[in-house]
Amino acid sequence: MIRSTWFFLGVSLVVVGLLGLALPSSLEGRELLPISPGHAISTMDAVALVPLISGTMVLEVGVWRRRQKLARYFARRPLVCAGLCFGGGMGLGLLLASAFSSFFGWWAIGAAVFGCAMLQTCRLAARDEDWVA
Repeated sequence: MIRSTWFFLGVSLVVVGLLGLALPSSLEGRELLPISPGHAISTMDAVALVPLISGTMVLEVGVWRRRQKLARYFARRPLVCAGLCFGGGMGLGLLLASAFSSFFGWWAIGAAVFGCAMLQTCRLAARDEDWVA
């Protein structure tokens, strides 16, 4: 069972940031930073990045503080570790490559795969019980 405040705070902030990024383009405001054709950072995107980055930092600090616990878990389950590393790397790669691709749907696939790998790692770190006797 998960009772960790850092986990729920981090996930909540990330969800608020994602909701801000998911607003319709009519509410986004003017374009602040063009990235590539079809991709730019708008005013609302810049505002939504604050809780998104803050929540991600909370989650990363929580995982970092529990890295010994995760190391023991992954030492006993190397396939889980490999799967999470592969999923996270592939998802992040697709997410970054989507900015320079003509297929705009890659960002959603990459974000979903990366998000699932990150969320599973955070969930494992936040669990109350210690897995290794």
